[in-house]
Amino acid sequence: MNTQMRAIKYGDNVYLRSVFSPQEDLLIRVGKGTNRQINFANVWLVTNSSGMSEKELTGGRLIHGNGDDSTPWNINGTYIGGNHGGAAVQELTCKGHGLTTADLGSEWSDAAGVRFFLIKVVDADRLWFLSQNMGKPDLWQFRTNLSGSALTRKAPPASLAFTGSHVAQLVPACRIARQDYLVNGKTPLEDGKEVSCDHFDIVEEYDIINPASLLEDVIAHPGVQRGFTADHLQAVIRNHIVYRFYPNGANVIHFTAEALQPFNVGYMGFIQSAPLSKGAFTTHEYYIPKTIPFQQDGISYDFRSIQDYSFKLPSPLLFKTTNNNLEDAGNLPDRFIQFLGRKENDHTVREVGYALGYSPVRGLTQPAERAKNVASSLMLYTSSKTYPSAIDSKMGPLIPAGKQFHCVAYRQYFNAAALKNATAFYYHEEDGDTIVYADYHKPVEKDVLQLPVRLTGKTISVVEKTPSLTLHTTKSVPASGLVVSVEGNYGYAVLVIR
Repeated sequence: MNTQMRAIKYGDNVYLRSVFSPQEDLLIRVGKGTNRQINFANVWLVTNSSGMSEKELTGGRLIHGNGDDSTPWNINGTYIGGNHGGAAVQELTCKGHGLTTADLGSEWSDAAGVRFFLIKVVDADRLWFLSQNMGKPDLWQFRTNLSGSALTRKAPPASLAFTGSHVAQLVPACRIARQDYLVNGKTPLEDGKEVSCDHFDIVEEYDIINPASLLEDVIAHPGVQRGFTADHLQAVIRNHIVYRFYPNGANVIHFTAEALQPFNVGYMGFIQSAPLSKGAFTTHEYYIPKTIPFQQDGISYDFRSIQDYSFKLPSPLLFKTTNNNLEDAGNLPDRFIQFLGRKENDHTVREVGYALGYSPVRGLTQPAERAKNVASSLMLYTSSKTYPSAIDSKMGPLIPAGKQFHCVAYRQYFNAAALKNATAFYYHEEDGDTIVYADYHKPVEKDVLQLPVRLTGKTISVVEKTPSLTLHTTKSVPASGLVVSVEGNYGYAVLVIR
């Protein structure tokens, strides 16, 4: 099997291609999001005979649609960063309002006397208003509802009736400082030029703008269209993200961040994911280690034993101690694995595997550290989207300026059909180490897990495993592979090879 991957860039879109099976390649497209930040797009399986032209790279079998997998922060009561702006804008529908750029920064009041400021003329019938900051310059708070059906202005006197209003996100909210596309982490990728590589890095850095700073700037410059991400505006958080892609379907994410100002944290996952796209597949399943069976909405769930995930969730599922669905409050669920497949004679044949997870050996998601900082480890929303938490209000809620964050996480696709006995088996590199994950849902006797030749002779360390799994291979990796046995119907192991 080819141990390299191919990459090509067309405008904002980068296509990353690697071998998935003897017949198909895995194709990942990464583009730009609402704030022009790096954004996961689609993932396909394409025939390995197809080419690398832009037209050929838009076909295949869609297995994952990722329109909103760029993770925002939840701070000061709103989502911001990633594809989000602060949910603070009042977008008013005012047919033929007649306001122009000359009116930007003007002050208006609703029926309750709350002051609102015009920050954008969207079009001839729509306007954006931002209320006065009801909080502090750093810990901002904006009014997200209006009293009455009109705004009034004192000077010059005017009344602005509106027929509709809704909360909109204040975008763009991210000041992009860097977006580099690097072959083997070093050489910039030229547009339209196909390359082969051992790994591919997308390096991004951006600041999240403090909306209170933007409001002050608009008010101070009436009648002028101000840039929402201008260099002089204050920022609350700086994100530095390295997305490293490997030829085995893995994307390891090194996410560092700094609090430039104090803020109240709601939560931050550093990763999130849309569900796999079922399409023509007939089964969609979800496996989450370190969970236990529970009931909600009259439904019995068992994610550790592999849960059917093909139906719409009636309500969000929260995995936390008070919901009695965790094995160990000190060792929270940190791997979230979905499968697509088909039914054959009442038996499920898994074809596509996708693992989302946190590093167990680096950064703030090491089990003991994460347990100190998280009250709720995971939410599965009614959209079937996965929202893990690396930190939440248990860490703060007030985060001081200067606080540093470092999270190592991953997204990884694997060929589930190629696994004879294991439910899941995948591995990837983290800072020179190789982290290996193996999961079983049946008893096995001396099953062999084959690893790349480059790992032969390297030292094996056990990060964690169930008592039911025996690792017969000790000390170093033999060329013949790792040998494991599982007693009973379940077992897993997480190993570090260095």
